[in-house]
Amino acid sequence: MLLASPAWAQEKSADAPAAAASAAGHEAEKPGLFWMPDAISTYGEGVDDLFVLIFWITGIAFVVVEGLMLWFLFRYRNREGHEKAYYTHGNNKLEVTWTLGTVAVLVFIAYIQLVGDSSWLTIKAGYPEKDGVVEPGTFVVRVYGEQFAWHFNYPGKDGKFEDQRHSFKSPTNPIGLDVPAKDKVLPKLVVPENVNILIELNSLGKYDANTETYTHPVLHSFFSPNLRLKQDLVPYHPGKIWFKIKQGTAREGEKYEIV
Repeated sequence: MLLASPAWAQEKSADAPAAAASAAGHEAEKPGLFWMPDAISTYGEGVDDLFVLIFWITGIAFVVVEGLMLWFLFRYRNREGHEKAYYTHGNNKLEVTWTLGTVAVLVFIAYIQLVGDSSWLTIKAGYPEKDGVVEPGTFVVRVYGEQFAWHFNYPGKDGKFEDQRHSFKSPTNPIGLDVPAKDKVLPKLVVPENVNILIELNSLGKYDANTETYTHPVLHSFFSPNLRLKQDLVPYHPGKIWFKIKQGTAREGEKYEIV
């Protein structure tokens, strides 16, 4: 679940996530039967444009290929007075032609993603962190995935995250914060709009109350259709992703909720 609050962008305190989460809100537009939900990230429309382009290219190719197959089945069916069809080892010129055509389409798609303000360049080159230094004004959230649960760790009033230790983990302190009261940990993502959001992803082991031990972390998928954002969490390999919610997505004092 993701909540966006313009009010929180002006409230620089550790209690801001709770304040934004408790605000009266409106539900995000539900996805249609044949299409995706509305895009709320700044690069979401670019991702949609690429999706639509590939959809039409593959859709046309599918119709042409399947249409030819059906036509050949009808045209060369077994009939009285017609020569029996025979197997062929293929046509080298034809195979080279459609292979080069496929390569040309892939090169074209790659090219348009490497020039201008394409969604791919925006996502990869617009990262709000350079050489390990986070750009000023970026809001950082640490996200931990464990079996059947997500934990969203927000920095304290000093803007810093508490240290973590495996020995501090418990059912009430699942991510092992040194001083849990200083940070804010919620089961949902609450962020301001029109601000770069940097997500630091980690995978946690599941706590077993019977044996008082933790299982090994497993694969998780951090996915938000409205953000057009998906990133897998690989155990012992922390990852980072970023996004920015478009200005005006949430009205003052309200939230934008993704279920």
